[in-house]
Amino acid sequence: MKRFTLMTLVGLLMMAFAASASAAPLTCGGPAVASFDFLVDYSGSMMMKHKTFNQTKFEMAREAVLRVNDLIPQFNYTSSLHTFATDMEVVPQGPYGKEAIATGMRGLNKTYEVFNRLTPMGDGIAHWSSAVYAGMPAPAAVIIVSDGENNRGMDAVAAAQAALQANPRLTFHVISCADSPAGQAVLDAIVALKPGSQMVKAEDLITCPDTAEEFTRAVFCAEGKLVLRSVQFAFNSSEITKQSAAILDEVAGILKQSNRPVEIAGHTCSIGSDEYNQRLSDRRAASVKAYLAKKGVPAASMTTIGYGEARPKYDNSTEEGRRLNRRAEIDFR
Repeated sequence: MKRFTLMTLVGLLMMAFAASASAAPLTCGGPAVASFDFLVDYSGSMMMKHKTFNQTKFEMAREAVLRVNDLIPQFNYTSSLHTFATDMEVVPQGPYGKEAIATGMRGLNKTYEVFNRLTPMGDGIAHWSSAVYAGMPAPAAVIIVSDGENNRGMDAVAAAQAALQANPRLTFHVISCADSPAGQAVLDAIVALKPGSQMVKAEDLITCPDTAEEFTRAVFCAEGKLVLRSVQFAFNSSEITKQSAAILDEVAGILKQSNRPVEIAGHTCSIGSDEYNQRLSDRRAASVKAYLAKKGVPAASMTTIGYGEARPKYDNSTEEGRRLNRRAEIDFR
């Protein structure tokens, strides 16, 4: 009787998943992002074999990117592919094409000199933040594919935090090839910088189709609800501010692409009477609908509802919590 080792099982799982390669793109309510970048670690440590997975970490990275690329839904994204350690622009920012990303990823050498190739991960994030990410259409996603090693240059977490401060509509997601606690800790810290950031282990993504789909859907699909926390309503007001208008311009683009009916919900903080807050939330929802209609979203595809103060998501006992509760949400129906 044949004995199956862990590596044999991993190999069988990989072959089973390989049979479903070139999977059909996901279908979803609308795009969660306008642009994205794959940022792939090209350092010496990535050429080393993963401690528990029968591949080099770079081979894992390549396979993971190709899996996700197959599943990305068909919307008009702007996309690119870059590496760090060394910094290379493999696919420049432009209209998304699956074949361009796949060809770029397959074109990277899977064998290269390991000796003296240190990992300035923070420097790479800072470089591409300045050169590319600052100008990406928002909302934007950067998918870091790395083992988390960072043994030269600036701190990787600090670099990611600076990039988010420079572009608040940017989100970092991570495909982890880490095989050390220290490397995983760096990647965990980057994901923790912003709510909504996604983390997946490369080995799980490669061997499990459901995991690959869940990660891709979480990054690229605006399923269910868009929470417009960044649309600022001043206290006692339903007026769309200049800052809010810029965000709603992006939302209009997403809704026009999705071409699906939506419900716009208005909410308030707890200050004021129930009756007054109900009317205020109605006006806020109507204000968002009117603005989106002016930007080309069909008015007939949008309905509005006000919930007043009845559905808080944040602590109304604090000023910040009340500010965040003065929000609008969009439900795809």
